[in-house]
Amino acid sequence: MIKTYKNFIIFFLIIIVTLLFFLKKYNDIIKQNQIDILVSNNIELISSEISQQKKYALSLAILFSKNQHIIDTLKQNQPQQLKNELANLLKTISDYTKLKNIQIQVHTKNLKVFVRSWEDKDTGLNLTSFRHGLVKVKQTQQPFVSNELGKRFNIKAISPIFDGKEYIGSLEVIMDYSSLKERLQMAAIEVLPLLKNKFLKIAKYHKNNQRLYSYVIVDKDYNKNLYNILLNNKEVLEQKQFYYEIDDTIITFIPLGSIKKETVGYLVASFKNTNQNFNYLPNYQYKGNINTTITPKQNIQDKKNIIIK
Repeated sequence: MIKTYKNFIIFFLIIIVTLLFFLKKYNDIIKQNQIDILVSNNIELISSEISQQKKYALSLAILFSKNQHIIDTLKQNQPQQLKNELANLLKTISDYTKLKNIQIQVHTKNLKVFVRSWEDKDTGLNLTSFRHGLVKVKQTQQPFVSNELGKRFNIKAISPIFDGKEYIGSLEVIMDYSSLKERLQMAAIEVLPLLKNKFLKIAKYHKNNQRLYSYVIVDKDYNKNLYNILLNNKEVLEQKQFYYEIDDTIITFIPLGSIKKETVGYLVASFKNTNQNFNYLPNYQYKGNINTTITPKQNIQDKKNIIIK
């Protein structure tokens, strides 16, 4: 009788332990699925925000390229008058929008620098050898936007300039990643744009920026906490996993731009591992009549297929 009772107790304990084991496994699977969904949704959000900023930059480039004053001053070789017009346009943007990180560059039909809104350097510099976007616009005579590598690594939207039907040059709207960073902070997402060190021979503007192993940080004002996490966890930069979880922080990478099918840099994104699902941001709000809304994208299942040009 005692032996039978002991066997029953042992059997009962085995059943309990087995159930607890499978319950833990099940909970781990549920937790993992929740994290996977959180990561996918946040990658979708980040990609949508990048696309939104690129669309805005491209819209401005197309609009400004049709400005008759710009067309005339380029055609008549009047750089100072053109620079004054660009200053007026940028002031209008600053007055009516929250975007303060816009610069404009105008090129001749031979892809040489004609006017830059932010400086008077490099006038006449031929950009053909390293500005692939400009070459593409001249060849196709169609607007183009990408995360492009030049002396800086940022968003560049380029539109051809025509005098009637004659191609006479191009206009470029340039945006850094500061507005993107501020927008994503509203969704509790921190980002850190990185450029591969090997491309610093082109992106000379970033040569004195903070380094991170084989990368350079594009922004001079960057998140120090995220930087320290990456500095102390070098294996994360190898990107052998879809994402990494360090303490309560999740880190993932989004490729940015490419040259001859090689990724130029990455946008490192970090956010807390919580049950909150930040899959939206408020629409862009402007002081004037400009209103741009975010259109939903399809769910991202495989981040490896994402290369944001």
